[in-house]
This record gives sequence, C-alpha cells and structure tokens, in this order.
Amino acid sequence: MFLSWWYNFALLATTVIARKDSTNLPPDFDSPSAVYRPKFRYWLPDAAVDHELLVHDISDIRNVGAGGLEFVPYYNYGFGTGDISNWDVYAFGKPAFKNAFQAALEACKSNNLVMDFALGASQGQGVPVEPLTPGLAVQLVYGRISVKGGEQFQGKLPEPMIDWRQNIGFMQTQEVFGESRLVAKHSDNGDSLIALDEASMVDLSEKVVEGQLKWRAPPDHDKYVIFALYERFTNQRSCVGIPTDVIANGSWVTDHYSAAGTKLVTKFWEENLLDTEIRDLLQSIGQHYSMEIQASLYWTPDFVERFTVNRGYNPVKYLPLMFHQSNSFHGYEAPYNTTFYLEGEGYGDQGKYLQDYRLTLTEGYSEYLEALESWAQSLGVSHSSQVAYNQPVDLSATVPLVSGPELESLGFVNVDQMLQFVGPAHLGDRNVISTEVGAVASGAYSLTLPSLIRLFHDAFASGVNMMLIHGTPYSGDQINSTWPGYTPFQYRFTDPWGPRQPAWNHIAENLNYTGRNQFILQSGIAKRELAFYLCKDPWRISTAQDGGYLRQSGLTYEYLGPANLNDERAIVSDGVLGSSGPGYRALILDHQPCISAEAAEKLVKFANDGLPIVIIGDLPNSTIGTSGQETVLKRMADLKSVAYSNVKFITHSNSLTRALDELAVKSRVSVRSSVPSSAAKKLYTLWRSDESIDYVFFHNSGASATYNISMEAKKNRVPYKLNAWTGAQEPIAVYGRSPTGVSMQLTLQSNQTAIIALVAGAALDHVISHSDNVVRVSYGSENKFDILLDDTRAASLVLSNGHERNIPATTKDTKVLVYEKDLGPWDLTIESWVPSSNFSVFRSAKEMLHLGPQATLLPWSEIPEIQNVSGVGIYTSKFSVPISSWLAKGQVAVFIHFGPVLNTLRAWVNGKQLPPMDIFDAGLDISDYIKPGPNIIRVETSSTLFNAVKARSHVIKTNGVGPLDPNMYNSASWQPQGLVGPVRIKSLRKVVI
Repeated sequence: MFLSWWYNFALLATTVIARKDSTNLPPDFDSPSAVYRPKFRYWLPDAAVDHELLVHDISDIRNVGAGGLEFVPYYNYGFGTGDISNWDVYAFGKPAFKNAFQAALEACKSNNLVMDFALGASQGQGVPVEPLTPGLAVQLVYGRISVKGGEQFQGKLPEPMIDWRQNIGFMQTQEVFGESRLVAKHSDNGDSLIALDEASMVDLSEKVVEGQLKWRAPPDHDKYVIFALYERFTNQRSCVGIPTDVIANGSWVTDHYSAAGTKLVTKFWEENLLDTEIRDLLQSIGQHYSMEIQASLYWTPDFVERFTVNRGYNPVKYLPLMFHQSNSFHGYEAPYNTTFYLEGEGYGDQGKYLQDYRLTLTEGYSEYLEALESWAQSLGVSHSSQVAYNQPVDLSATVPLVSGPELESLGFVNVDQMLQFVGPAHLGDRNVISTEVGAVASGAYSLTLPSLIRLFHDAFASGVNMMLIHGTPYSGDQINSTWPGYTPFQYRFTDPWGPRQPAWNHIAENLNYTGRNQFILQSGIAKRELAFYLCKDPWRISTAQDGGYLRQSGLTYEYLGPANLNDERAIVSDGVLGSSGPGYRALILDHQPCISAEAAEKLVKFANDGLPIVIIGDLPNSTIGTSGQETVLKRMADLKSVAYSNVKFITHSNSLTRALDELAVKSRVSVRSSVPSSAAKKLYTLWRSDESIDYVFFHNSGASATYNISMEAKKNRVPYKLNAWTGAQEPIAVYGRSPTGVSMQLTLQSNQTAIIALVAGAALDHVISHSDNVVRVSYGSENKFDILLDDTRAASLVLSNGHERNIPATTKDTKVLVYEKDLGPWDLTIESWVPSSNFSVFRSAKEMLHLGPQATLLPWSEIPEIQNVSGVGIYTSKFSVPISSWLAKGQVAVFIHFGPVLNTLRAWVNGKQLPPMDIFDAGLDISDYIKPGPNIIRVETSSTLFNAVKARSHVIKTNGVGPLDPNMYNSASWQPQGLVGPVRIKSLRKVVI
C-alpha cells in the first residue's frame, strides 16, 4: 500500500523538458484562460448593495483562480428579506438593480472574468409585469359534480377547484385572483374509486351557453361525473414585492410552454435593462438562465390546438386524466385528492393519453427554449438552462436545444444519472456541459474541499466539464443579520464560499486543478463506445444501471432517448453512430418497453447501415402516445426477422460484453488486469479526441488500486502524463507499444484522477519493463533516464531499442541510501476564527491558540479544548536526514507524504513553500528543499467554518431568521479538522543511466 503511493507519485513528477519533446502539447494547460475555469454562483441579496463591496467580491473570485460567476438576483429566493419597504427603489429591474448589474459586468470585464446571469429574480422564472398579462404562466384546473344515470343536470357549471395541493416552503404559492376561462365541459361515469369508462366520456362543450349547462345523463351507468375545465393564470410570483408600481410589485412566473413566455422576458429586458452600454458588455462576457415553477396542470393557451394538430385528435374529454402525479412538479403528488384513470388501464403513468399530453407539453417547452436561444444569439451571448428540471417534459429531447445545457448535483446524484443528460448533449454537438455543484443539505459551512472535489470528479467522469460552484454570497451588511455573514437558504444548504471561510486563502490550488481538468475535458470531442437507448415517459431522474461490469472491460457509455435516435446527427458511418461526435461503436437496448415510431424506423436503418446493436431481453413493443403502434410493431418485427450479422439478441446484461466481443466492438481503453481484481469496476475513463492529441481522463471512485491498461493509439502517438495539480506535462518513460496502441501501469489512490495525453510526435527511447524494485523512471537531461529504487538490491530495465540495462546493488557504505521516518513532535498553534465583540459584524476576529508540542497528531474534534474551533492550524517540526551528503551527489531522492487531507494543506520546508499537492495523495519530492543538518517544516491546514458556527447556531441569523433545521448543527458531530498524519519522509536510491 505504501509503495503504491511512491510509484504513483513518480508518474506525477514534474519536468521542465516536457514541452520541448512535442510541440503538440496544449500550451495553455498550465494556466487555462477564464472560460475553462470553474465559476461561482454569486447571490446578490437585492439591489441595495454597496457597489465597492460588489466589485471587491468579484475581484476576490478572480484572485482565487475562478473563471467567472453566475450573477443571481437572489432576493431571498424570491421571498424577500425581513424588510422590503425600500424595494420601490431596489427591486429587480429598477434603475438601482440595473446599476448594480452594470457594476458587476464592468468588474467582470476588468477582471477578465466570464459573467453569466439569471434572467430574473430568485431562479429566473419570471419578470415584473402586470398580473394577468398574456405570456404569464397559466394552468388548468377543474370543477366537478356527480349526476345519477338518467337524471338531468341543469344549471351553472361547477366552480373551479383552485385550492389544490401546492409545494410549499421552497417556492412561492399561487395567489388567488383573476378569472378562470372555460376550456371544456364533458362528462364521465365515475365515483370515489376514480376509474372512468372511456366509452362513456362525452365532450359537452357545445351544450354550454353563458356558463350554463342543460344535459341528461344516459341511463346506462349508475353515476356520471361532469367536469368543467378552466384555464387560469397561476399567479405564482418568482419574487415578492410592494405594490407601488409594476416593477416594485415583484416578478411573476412566465409561460414556459410557448414562445409567448419568452416574449415577456425579452420585452422586459429590452425595455428596462439593455441599454447600449450593457449590450456591449454582454456581447463580451454574458450568458445564463434557469427555472423553477409549479402548476395544478402545466398548460399554455394554445395547448388544445397544438395537441389536436400534432396528436390527431381533440384532447378535451381526456383532460381529467392529466391531473396525475406524474405530471406534477418533480412528480411529487397529484394536485387533487382524487385521481382519475381509465378502467382497465390502471393508475400507472404510462397511459397513452398521459404520454400524448407530455409529448405536446415538450413541444411547447421546446418552442420556449428555441425562442430564448434565438434571442440570446441576437445579443451575441449564449443561453444556458437547467433543461427540463423537475418538469414533466422529455429531457433527452430538449437538452440539445440549448447551447449551454446544465444539470445540478443536488438532483443528479451519481454518474449514471448524469450520463442520461450528457448523451443527448454530446450527440447534439453541445461541447460545454455545466453543473450547479456543491449544494448539499448538510448545513451551511459544512462542506469540505475534498468533498467538493469528489463531486467534481463524479461530474468529470460523466463528461460534464464546467463546474458552477454553489455559491458565494455578497459580503456586505444585511438587515438583522449576524456573523459570519449573509447566508442564503436559511443555513440549510452548502456552502457560502468566500473570505469568511478559513479555506478561502487555500482554495486556489483546488480551482487551478479544476480549471486544468476542464481545459482538457473541453478539448477535442468526447468519445464513447456504447449508447444505451433509454425510453423514459415520464422522464424522471433515476439510476438505470451501475455499469461496473462495463468499466471492468474499459467500456464507456451514455444514454440516448427516442428523440435523439431521430436526430439528424444520428447517422451511421463505417459502423459508427455519430462518427463526427461521440462515435458510438454499438447501440444497446436493455429491456426497453417503448419507442416512438420515428425512432423505430431509425433503429432499423441503423441495423441496415451496419451499426452493431445488442438487444437485451425483448424489443420495445409499444409506441409512445396513441399513434405509431402499427409502425413500431412492424419495424420491430423487421429487426427480429432479418438475419443481421451486426444485431445480437441476448437475455441478460451479464452476456453483453461477450456479445460485444463477438461483434468486434472494442473499447478505446482496456483494463487488462487490476490489483485488487475488482478495482476496474470503479475506474471511470473519459476519452477526448483532437486532431493531434487524444486525452484520456481516469477517475478511481473506489479503493486504492493499480491497473494495467492499454489505450488505442496511432503509431505516431506518444504518451504524456498531465498533472492537473501542478500544470506539468511529462513524457511517460515506461510503457509498451503494440501495432494498435500503448500499454502501461497506473496506480490511483481512492478518489484520485489522472490525465494521459497521446500526442502526435516522435517517440523517445523508453523502458518497456523493469525489475519490481524500480519505483520510477523519468526522462532527465541529455536523453538520460532518472531512476528511483526503493531498496539496495540490483535492478534491471529493458529498453524499447532492445537494450537491457543493469543497475548493481549498493555497496556496504551506501546502505543508508534507503531511509524512512515519521516526523514529530509537532508544535501546534491555531488561528481561531470567531465573531468579534459586535455579533452583527460579519468579519471574523482571529484569536491565536497556542497548544504547544503534540506527541500524536489528532483531529481537532478529538482534542477537547479545540473541538469547537474553526480556523487555520499551524504545525511546525524539525527533522534531519542522515543522507544529506548523498543527496548532494544526486544519488538519493527524498519524498514526503502528509497523510489524509481533511480540508486543505500547504507546507514549507526551510521557509520555501512546496508546490501544490494532490489532496487525495498528498506527497511529493522535497530533495531540492532539504539542507544538511536540522530542517524546519511548517504545515498549514485550514478548516471549514462549521464547528465555530455549530457552537453558535442558536444565535446566528440572516435577515432575522436562524437555521431552518437546527438539528443540522445540534445533532451533528464536531467536524474532524487539522493535520492527522502520519507525516513521513522516505528516501529512494537515484540512478542516472
């Protein structure tokens, strides 16, 4: 275990000659430009902010290595602060907001940052406008009354039931005003058992005169239900206000299912915010948009007309069926206590009329997105959206419509779920895919940087390549707020990053690391071996499979939906699907029940064009919606009856890799073996291909492991290791080559990543094998090899030119070359971050706590006198090495390892700061920092602010309100922080040949 670290770190060592060996290496990897760097979501409390502080906040974001921010007019999530009496001046859209917005744009421009921005207050769901204005969000509601069979109903239509079950707490509830427009009137037989007889459903709209109905129920059923369906505005605010004028009165959610909603948004911006100066600023740096809305039944005024034209029948008599849990926000619950379904069909969400509703809603949502996309392009900016998030529309169909598709780690909780988002984006030529990342419901100030980076790694493994960090708040004063500062979401979600956090001064290494990874993961084109066809209706975020059995074979995959198969870019060429894009080498259908008629046609075409296809279980046998069933059955029969050599049918996924082998489907990366043997199931790989470079990203999500890997490579490709923590690019000196690729050994600690670049250029002589006591081989000066060994025995190497080189064992007087020692004792001083004497002052006071010598390194949570402390730990120790003379001769190298990093770590040896370290394997070569005699080492570790906040959770407030869930602090344990070690130095023999 210990030796695996030394070997791995050898692969990550820096070298100054790397770039001289190939002009094709990415020149900006060391210091990527802002567009590749992670961004922060910036929460502006309202427009009553100090512009100097706003500009200072933006400079702080630049200074720690971020590439930009997403400017969110937060307005307390639209609920308002404790006092909104001044919002006649400071509401979203007022001149004061415009001035703050312009100040932010100018600050981003002067700091060379990218600035995204939400199109409205809170999450951007709406804009200020007169209530009841066309283009605002509408919904469908109903009233109902029962009539006995054979009886006559005569009178006023049932009143709409507008008191439905809304989501409360995190979204504004609807306000009750305005009229309800009658959409339809029809009857069904039904009762409290909620089953309806389809044959008895009658549209009575033509019998309604001035709101009155006269109708006799047929005698063939005991009971009928008369429904009156009404369209009405949702009257849902996205932000509260005061009724002094239209803009001060807050923002209202717009229609997200037609271009009419887009027109309201664009009209407001063009009339109130987009003067010439701001337009010019946007053209150089702006983008972004997101949404969050609810309705009894999502609707748009032309829904019936669109439905009738596109589905081929009038939906009116089926509308009561649509008030179903599957059509609600996030699929939480049905809007009314009674849910109706067709007798014989069951309560499930796969009813054909429900599917037709969602198909039509998706078409309206697509129109809305396309209108926003066109408007953004007219401004010279790109449009980003958390596409289809929480809405009953087809995510896979709509992701490609947006130039900047974005997901959220709070909703997409694992790699497989993210792959369902990423696949449609890749096939749709969307290169930059972002995630709002870091919102964890564990209490504000609790998220450690290793935990945040682990979230990044999962996103990277899926192909998401832009991190939008949640978030950083305005740093200035806020009414009725206390230390440690303005904290959004009532302290529930992580995390308010910024100078208030002890880790802020250490975060640059992490953001530089992230930016370098994103630079690589946005270079070239993402490639996958497998596309899994996935039919979800309704579309919900859920895990489809683990995929470990595929990763064990080096196979990568993502998902495509029915609309993606029908995409014009879904073309098979030379047996590859989307060859100019993700380049899928096979299409897999794993027990998928449904498919659209268009996708069924395309599937047969793929088979005819030679794409390898594997069907696990039965073929889809059901269309989506009411039309196309005949086509689906015919095309699926064609697929099964024709003896395609490129189509295989298997019964279980455990036979998939064998079927792919039989179809000659090969992975770009293969794992020939691993130690432990099952480790490859946790190894994620991602391939990016450019004209002169192929990049391979590795992420080990399991325990520490060593892998023997091989990668496809043209004969003129040379492997390099790119170190995202330091920016170094080093030619790999130990690898094998075959006619089709290169092979090597790779060791990764848990949660560690690596980047290998296969670069066009002339190959140097390299080592193809060596004895097991060789720890590292790297290129030194003058075309020589620098070799490190972990013992004094003889060693041997075989070179690519056929020569064998032998290294003799050490003599008696050089046995001391191999040396190992744990450092200590450690003198500990803590800079404790606490409130000042005035609790309303946001900036922390710093108190120095001198704890003296520590014989054993323990987390602060296990030291009683500092378990409730947050801040910066300063550890110092002295050490000497008995090998300094050999070090001076270049015959030994000394490495140090610091043990687990709980949050951040920086170190100095003899006053010189060490380079950034991989927080998942914190060690490096310190040979150049050691001197003869005593050496002094200093280590700084920063903590989160959680322990200090937990100790004061009963008195902290934002806008007069304390933590929404005090148990997040009261019931939580003290966080372990500090240096826990062991801190160990180890020497290795060094030989140059």
